[in-house]
Amino acid sequence: MLVPLVLLIIYQGEWLFLVLVSAAASAMQVEYCRLARPVKEGPRATPGVNPVVPVLLTLAFCLLAFFARRLDTPDLLLAFFTGILIYVFAESIFSGKVAGELVTVALKLTGILIIGWGVGYHLILLRNTDEIGRQLIFLLAGTVWGSDTGAYLIGRAVGRHRLGTPISPRKTVEGTIAGLVLGTLAGLALGAILLRETLSLANAAFIGLILSALGQLGDLSASLVKRTAGVKDSGDAIPGHGGFLDRCDSLIFSTPVLYYYMELTRL
Repeated sequence: MLVPLVLLIIYQGEWLFLVLVSAAASAMQVEYCRLARPVKEGPRATPGVNPVVPVLLTLAFCLLAFFARRLDTPDLLLAFFTGILIYVFAESIFSGKVAGELVTVALKLTGILIIGWGVGYHLILLRNTDEIGRQLIFLLAGTVWGSDTGAYLIGRAVGRHRLGTPISPRKTVEGTIAGLVLGTLAGLALGAILLRETLSLANAAFIGLILSALGQLGDLSASLVKRTAGVKDSGDAIPGHGGFLDRCDSLIFSTPVLYYYMELTRL
């Protein structure tokens, strides 16, 4: 039921897309903060990171991207990053604790950067890219979805050789290769349909391959967080599918790379 609504919001863009991305990124941040546990004391883990300020910073990243064309973004963004560094260290310094606080600093920075900056900021920048932003979002979503689906189905059906990482022991070499192949084909098809005047077929296939690889890396990165916390899913916000972090982890690295690839190649 939600898929048609999401597709419509992507198509419309503007404030609706800002609200969608801000809500999803905030939910991802809350789930991440709940899982980000600095230290263990005996058999029990310490509570996760307080999500209030990380969520506010995530929302600020989304707003910065939305108003990027009206602001002096490079200097403002650097000032914003400086403020984040001051915040994470100052909060730990005045927490009254020493044990695990340096880890807490790293955990806060990681969540703010990969979710607020990596996903929220760049999804909005990508959607607002000239006249092709809508098509780029559909290309990104379709490619990583095709890759994820292919890796899961083929891995379940014919996967025999384990990928070899304890982070996600059920993933297979066959599933990984299938994800790369189907993601590349999805990128090729979507590029030919949506961006035929912008991307060559070879370029579309290359983008599909890169997004597929980075999508799987994002999935494994989220698995690292969940396995460290000792949970299977990041949450239960989406019945039958886990949490928002479970559904959107493939966008963590693929989104900024697609944006900068398009910007640097001047396509």
